[in-house]
Amino acid sequence: MNRRFALLLSCVSLTLSSCSVVMASNKSGTDLESLQNATSRMQLIALGAEPTSTDKSDAGELVETYRLQKERGSIARAFMHGMLDLSTAFLWELAGTPIEFSLDQQKFYSVKVTFDESEHIKKIELN
Repeated sequence: MNRRFALLLSCVSLTLSSCSVVMASNKSGTDLESLQNATSRMQLIALGAEPTSTDKSDAGELVETYRLQKERGSIARAFMHGMLDLSTAFLWELAGTPIEFSLDQQKFYSVKVTFDESEHIKKIELN
């Protein structure tokens, strides 16, 4: 009986484990380095930038404000959760999953981008 219970408990813990690992490793959003490497309006939109306002400057340049999701997810954090899971026989999930849930909230930043007449980026300002 004890052996069956231990086997059942092991199967359940393995099935329910690693939620925090998966949540921590889920990468999404745009990092600032990718944003700095963008050279055109189309590349910026492909990174997930959502235009919030469009204007023309006095010099006739297109000036747009974009909203971008901050990058989230970390392989290092996922590795740490995995190690803590193994070292605590998956009890870490009781703390790790709520922690990752609170860190997993979407956060955004805003950038103001100035384009030339052929929609190439001239200047990016972080708002």
